[in-house]
Amino acid sequence: MPPVDTPRGTAPAGTDGAGAAAALRDFAAALDACHELAGPGALVSSSGGWAVASAGRLPEGAPVPGGSDVLAATGSGVPSPDRARELFADGLLRLHRELLRGLLDAVVVRLGDRTSEGANLLNRQLVRSAVADVALALTEAADLLAIPDRTAARRHRIHRGLVDAGRVAIKLYGASGFVADGPGRLLYLAELLGNTYLLPDRRERDEDGNE
Repeated sequence: MPPVDTPRGTAPAGTDGAGAAAALRDFAAALDACHELAGPGALVSSSGGWAVASAGRLPEGAPVPGGSDVLAATGSGVPSPDRARELFADGLLRLHRELLRGLLDAVVVRLGDRTSEGANLLNRQLVRSAVADVALALTEAADLLAIPDRTAARRHRIHRGLVDAGRVAIKLYGASGFVADGPGRLLYLAELLGNTYLLPDRRERDEDGNE
């Protein structure tokens, strides 16, 4: 499957209002690209029958919390076919991974330019350990996404790994990582989307067994 076109550096662009708005628009476009993987003009619904896309793609939808009217959601109660949901899920995971990679790249540059008590913040042991943990999660996600015949349980495992690593990365920004328009905003939306689309339903859990 071709990679989703996700602009690098999108995640950290929340340091000002204009940058945050532009990053959110880029995120919405990348989300629509995930829908396109299932077919031209497609709108993929989760196993629970919910669909989330840009407000332009879903003009009658309700605003998504944290989406500033750029993202919209609707619930028909009818899930999309399995194959469409699989293609969308893989695209969504790649989008989430790219967001986290962009955020990590930005925070490494940010910390590399800062000192405390005469020492570079990036050289502190706890900081280096956190950066390494996030980098490891990114590598693991890439490796798991490269395995063919991915199951719903494996996709959810990748999602949870990216969510956990994202929370570690956000803490490296300090308090600024948690403000409404801060660098953590898009990771929050990616987590919300993953919780909507990637949680295996009972049938998928039964099929996947103990994976």
